[in-house]
Amino acid sequence: MRGMQIIIAILIVAQCLVASAEETVFYGACDASAAVALDENTFVVADDEDNVLRIYSLKSPGMPLAKYSLDNFLGVQEDSHPESDIEACTRVGNLIYWITSHGRNKKGKWRNSRYRFFATKVIHQEGKYLLKPEGIAFDNLLSALVSYVGINLKASVGVIGEDSGKSLAPKENGLNIEGLSTNADGSVLYIGLRNPMSGKQALLIPIENPNSVIHGKAEPLLGEPVHLKFQSRGIRSIEYSTYHQRYFLVAGDRSDKSSSVLYSWDGIPKSVPKKIKSFLNLNPEAIAPIPGHNKIQIFSDDGTVAHRVLQEESFDKLVDGKCACKSLKDPKKKSFRSLDLSLKKESVH
Repeated sequence: MRGMQIIIAILIVAQCLVASAEETVFYGACDASAAVALDENTFVVADDEDNVLRIYSLKSPGMPLAKYSLDNFLGVQEDSHPESDIEACTRVGNLIYWITSHGRNKKGKWRNSRYRFFATKVIHQEGKYLLKPEGIAFDNLLSALVSYVGINLKASVGVIGEDSGKSLAPKENGLNIEGLSTNADGSVLYIGLRNPMSGKQALLIPIENPNSVIHGKAEPLLGEPVHLKFQSRGIRSIEYSTYHQRYFLVAGDRSDKSSSVLYSWDGIPKSVPKKIKSFLNLNPEAIAPIPGHNKIQIFSDDGTVAHRVLQEESFDKLVDGKCACKSLKDPKKKSFRSLDLSLKKESVH
């Protein structure tokens, strides 16, 4: 009887530490692959199916408040496969750094547009947020990664500029970047790899001179890699929370065969991350801590969520009267979800 009372007490304490979780739906996009808070009520999100940044209100969810196309800045010229596959972002002061997957498409084909590291400047003017491209869209990070002495990525990259076949697709054996985070003081950025892994450990690669890189003043200077244990999962998202003084990471299987898990990490390379929460009905791909609060937003990539529509409403042939969200013609019907998660400091330390 006493044993049961102890178990119940532990469950009550755990429930108090992870206070609440509230799900919200936003419209105008499906694949929320990267996101960052602009303030406690506003965030910007990237969709890995296009090159558009969308600003949303947390207080008044719905369609985006503003949209910014990056086609010209990113130098995208191929109409047949124009997306840059933006996968992660992080904010340092008034700069938001963005990174694409640096991986091939699902068939292992090379696409020049998928290799970019860049930044946008945040401007707050007359109560509204504006985003302006900063510096250059750097397109040679892959060369630095291939020659990186910390780990051998050559086998996961293959021959630069040439198609490889499915074996080097991102969800097979190919390179796939899905995480980017500043460190505590903003001097270093961590690149998070979903694929490949080092044995059963996920990999973080530090960029020690990000500002110089995006201003065209230097090639990337990469630091010592960090190996993290996530039960054979790679990194789907990572972000540092100044409120919690911890990194939050979403770890997931490279091919979506198992559920994703939220962890916290103290930033010490050899320490073991703490498991916070598993996700069963969400496809989490972006984390955005709310400045000055115990809340973090977890954004779901809902591109494959099925919607019941008429055939003329879908770009693709319907299956059982449904199509994937990303196939919807009307942007107003496209949607993605966000989980508002309140985490007390003691629950993540």
